Amino acid sequence: MRAMSDRGFPSVDDATRQAALACIGKLQAFGMPGSDRREGHVTSVGDGRDMRLSGIATSPLDALVHIANALSHVDMSDQVWIVDPARARAEMAAAGAGRAAQTSLRKRRGKSASLPSAIATWFRPTSAPERPLLYWLHSPTLRGVLTAGVEAMGLDGATSATAPRRGIFFNDASVWSPDRQQRVRPELPLWLAAQSDWLPYDPATAQELRALLCAALDALYVRGESGFCYLSAHDAPCGEGPPLGPDDARDAFLGMYRLRALPQTHPPYTIRLCGAGRALTNVMEAARWLQLDWGVACEVWSCPSYTRLAREAGDAERVAMLRGEPAASVSHLTQCLGDGRTPVLAVTGYARHIAHQIGAYVPARFLALGSDDSNGSYANDALGGRDESGESLRSGDTPGVRWIVLNALRLLVSEGTFARARIAEATRRYGIV
Repeated sequence: MRAMSDRGFPSVDDATRQAALACIGKLQAFGMPGSDRREGHVTSVGDGRDMRLSGIATSPLDALVHIANALSHVDMSDQVWIVDPARARAEMAAAGAGRAAQTSLRKRRGKSASLPSAIATWFRPTSAPERPLLYWLHSPTLRGVLTAGVEAMGLDGATSATAPRRGIFFNDASVWSPDRQQRVRPELPLWLAAQSDWLPYDPATAQELRALLCAALDALYVRGESGFCYLSAHDAPCGEGPPLGPDDARDAFLGMYRLRALPQTHPPYTIRLCGAGRALTNVMEAARWLQLDWGVACEVWSCPSYTRLAREAGDAERVAMLRGEPAASVSHLTQCLGDGRTPVLAVTGYARHIAHQIGAYVPARFLALGSDDSNGSYANDALGGRDESGESLRSGDTPGVRWIVLNALRLLVSEGTFARARIAEATRRYGIV
């Protein structure tokens, strides 16, 4: 996303800005799923599902359902456009049910602002102010995202290069679905990484998703930047800590923030681990194994957007090259990982290229892992076989904990700080054959 003033676009008007601030205030006011909830409390979802809010674990998808319910309420109906085709279909089905069912639905959810398509926003009165657009996708394909993007551009955006193009997209399609037809297609994250108007994020937790949404609303509809913000929303439960503080929330929107620092005791073996989305859970567990089994201290970073990190680092490098001197501003990636020679291992649940984007801008020894790494990248390597249960390590899924640990040790061996013989020891220890 880019500042609109840089491209000659008009700034957002005050009504749009106030609507965005109202949405941000709403998001910051309520608790997230799993926090301070009565046992057994249930929130209804528009497509007929129930979201149970008991317990501590939650997921970005749970948070998305909670957010959509809050922003779809009657008191927010004139502040935001929420496009949710699945929810709209469920409401239309409910409208065709008996009066008792309709009354029950209204009591549970109040009036909804959900739209079946963003095309409905094309025909608003010309005097009506722009509202924040939140589009909930249920599409594993690039075609679905492209269609939604065309809808969000509107009539003016489709025909005019100077019309503002803004929107926030959520996609609950998963890379983990047992049904291969429902898994996110490999070309989708690659396309998002290549489109300058799209800024993709892969939040790991509900709190990250909320922080990223608030930051996107501020950037697009308060400060008037142009572009589309894309947030994935996986459904894997994960432990939730307190909400992100202002600094961590800002850094998350810039692409990464630190979860665990290296100890001040100067341990003999150190490595920096980066993880995004659902893969972050495996990264955190791998850090624990590395410490307990091998005495390797780990600095852990959550990286919701490898793409933003790489783009801004590339822009800074390009400016420095053209001016013949260091850029006046240092990229966020350089601020986080530019100092020191500690090796960096970056992990993603998508194809390795997504995490590998930052490698060119990290001065330390670097390695990226992704869903395609165990699918032939190390076909002749002992690390690319089967585990002791016979499960293939070339399944195309996210890198597992053992895979991350083994490659972290491999990175340390390449650095010359770890004995090569210990790789074979680790392979035997973790049952890789």
